[in-house]
Amino acid sequence: MTRTHTTLTALPTDLTESQQARRDRVIDAALSLSRERSFDQIQVKDVAEEAGVALGTVYHYFSSKDHLFAEALVRWVAMLRGNVTRHPLAGDTPGERLADVLRRSVRAFQQQPNLAKLVTTLTVSSDPFAIEMVTRMDQATSAVYADALTGLEEATITAMVHVIYQVLGGVLRLWSAGRISIVDVYDYLDEMVGLLFPS
Repeated sequence: MTRTHTTLTALPTDLTESQQARRDRVIDAALSLSRERSFDQIQVKDVAEEAGVALGTVYHYFSSKDHLFAEALVRWVAMLRGNVTRHPLAGDTPGERLADVLRRSVRAFQQQPNLAKLVTTLTVSSDPFAIEMVTRMDQATSAVYADALTGLEEATITAMVHVIYQVLGGVLRLWSAGRISIVDVYDYLDEMVGLLFPS
């Protein structure tokens, strides 16, 4: 069960520099703990201890555990965008660039497999702040895939990104549940790219 409060959570724009740093430390702590444990095994007090703040401080910035970890996911997804910015996608065609960014996405989940399960968990969260954060995460991720498809018509990019997002999410859920191997994940995504861009 998630813990929620009737008071509004402090938004980043309302924070002083020191408060923002404290809030960032809490998010970083949530990501750090996610490397070792699953969402269900982490309590908010664990995050507070990892961040070196009081439990009440966490709830001042985040309405619930779902909200906190949704914010952590948004930050993690931003790292993928940063990776693409620092190391441009390989390939001269949209299909080649798409294959590259999908491989990078899967490798990121391989390094933090608990986050794949977390995405599935938060997708059905009822916390309004978590819902907003998951929506932002979806938009940020979709933008990365859309950028890989530069050169195609906008309507085509929109349709392809929808398919890509659904297929990627589906195979990652199966992998995180132990129903397929990581090799299967790569194979299914390669098959999808081949269908979208037949040679």
